Amino acid sequence: MAYKGRLVHELHGIYRFPDLPTDDTTQLRLALLWAGQGAVLDGETVLAMLDLCDVNPRVIHVVVSPGVRVRRQGRPVFRLHKGRVEVDYHRGLPIVSIPQAIRRAAENGMRLDLARQAVDTAVRKELLVESQARKLRTELQNMGRR
Repeated sequence: MAYKGRLVHELHGIYRFPDLPTDDTTQLRLALLWAGQGAVLDGETVLAMLDLCDVNPRVIHVVVSPGVRVRRQGRPVFRLHKGRVEVDYHRGLPIVSIPQAIRRAAENGMRLDLARQAVDTAVRKELLVESQARKLRTELQNMGRR
């Protein structure tokens, strides 16, 4: 069907009907399909998706459970992480919880001022309660001391 133009080849083993519209979540959905079952959007990708801080990730961060083995070859726009995470959903996409997204992004090298901005914005958008924000601010302050 791809040879005849009825399907568009997106990635190894992943095809799309050309008549289906794409949107700003298309690349995120492709990353989840590429990583396989149980994949969840992670870190900076979640913060950018929710517009919580001025971050523009160069790659789409995806996390899978430690026991999952991704057999697909590397893809330069996707970065795979392993770990256990709390899963939330946004626009039908599985994402790590907002506190975890902020924490994991900071642990993976995002500037701490951007992480603080994400905490403040999440509180303002009522995505975090003040007790969660206080805990995150303390954790970020301790990260800055290392």
